[in-house]
Amino acid sequence: MSGMREAVVRRSPLSASRVAFACGACTALVGAVVIGVGWACNVPAVRSVVPGTVAMKASTALMFMLCGTSLMFLRAKGRWRRIGWICAATSAAIALAFLSEYVCGWNLGIDELPFRDAVGHAVHMAYPGRPAPTTMVCFVLAAMALLALQARLRIEEALVIPVLAVAAMCVIGYAYAIPAFYGPASAAKMALNTGGTFLVLATGIMLAAPYGRSRRILGATNPGTVMARRLLPLAVLVPLALGWLRLVGQEDGIFGLRVGTWLLTMTTITCLVAVVLWSASSLGATDVRRRHLERELKRIAGEDELTELPNRRGFEERLRRELALATRHHTPGALLMIDLDRFKMINDEHGHAAGDELLRAVSAALKGRLRDTDALGRLGGDEFVAYLPHTDAAGARGVAEHMLSVVRDASAALGDGMHTTASVGVAFDSTSSPKPEAMLKAADRAMYIAKRAGGNRTSTAKPLAPPALGRKRPRMPDGASLAGPRRPAVHDPAL
Repeated sequence: MSGMREAVVRRSPLSASRVAFACGACTALVGAVVIGVGWACNVPAVRSVVPGTVAMKASTALMFMLCGTSLMFLRAKGRWRRIGWICAATSAAIALAFLSEYVCGWNLGIDELPFRDAVGHAVHMAYPGRPAPTTMVCFVLAAMALLALQARLRIEEALVIPVLAVAAMCVIGYAYAIPAFYGPASAAKMALNTGGTFLVLATGIMLAAPYGRSRRILGATNPGTVMARRLLPLAVLVPLALGWLRLVGQEDGIFGLRVGTWLLTMTTITCLVAVVLWSASSLGATDVRRRHLERELKRIAGEDELTELPNRRGFEERLRRELALATRHHTPGALLMIDLDRFKMINDEHGHAAGDELLRAVSAALKGRLRDTDALGRLGGDEFVAYLPHTDAAGARGVAEHMLSVVRDASAALGDGMHTTASVGVAFDSTSSPKPEAMLKAADRAMYIAKRAGGNRTSTAKPLAPPALGRKRPRMPDGASLAGPRRPAVHDPAL
């Protein structure tokens, strides 16, 4: 028994699979109750929910048991899956046998098995105990859809949609008291409980399809699908409720035909306008949230969380734009690679929290000493980088020397043991801007030369590009700089 439970009740993590299993169990339970209580115990209220209307036949209840069981065993393995396949095939065979009686005009003697339809004989029904042909067609389609699910043919939704439509028309017909759905004397009528059970069975089959549209609509999270899930119940229930209220009001003499039509029209317009406005408001709010999240993601992707400076990605994007402008206007620019000395020792001795505090203090100090037009970023660890537009080689070396004192002062302000220095590498281009990668690589090499020389100094790389032929450059006074006066620096000829 435990093996059967493990084989049958294999609950999928998707809610659609659990709903499909519940629909199968409900369908099988309805069939069992109708046979066991309605026919075996002769309780008319179970066979026919509405008194005086056509009742669910015993063969119909049996086929519901078979189809519901097949839907329950859909996710099972081994022999239990084969049992589900056999149940669906048996249901299809029984439905086809009843349909052959209608088509060929013969009597196979299965109409009143295993119970005699006394009510049908009393009202002189043409074929007592025989289900309606529409019911049998629905069973054939439902059984074929279950077999398609077992074989993974992906046609189950096309097969079960007509079943869903017929069942819905049956339930709506009973709700609106349409005479064509009443009375046991006609074999072409479908019982109310039969139509309702078909709705449950068809819904379960559609949700059980792994790649079906119903599963996607139920599980997708995009705005269009979410809106469809919200609007579909309203699109079905609101017209049904308004139509029913209009019929009841007219039959009770509350209003006449014209007034009832006017009320129905105005109420429908009001409901549709409300739904449209609500949908527009919901979509607008969703779009606002989407744009806000996009901006936040873009900010997070390009910003260092600790120092709130641009990270490597954000700085390279800014550097690419600055270099493009420098190339267009033929203006010089410089790149400073700033690396803290003995930062690892500070982290080991004082902890990472102290190291983070040092990085925040240094970043704030560097940002406060640079111009608004300069770009400052953190590449990672204890490595900072700054781009200085409109700055020649002399000005870049002066700013680099100034950065040494900025780092010393910022670290000294944190107290004993936190004092550190920096090694600064300078790369500049006096003619046209190179690629960002080349400029970063040159500044990084210069920085490591300064660090290997003992730190607390600067090192300058050679210009990255020769003077462009045929282009005039703006001349600057000797010794002048946009960033400050020339200061002594370590210049490595190898670069």
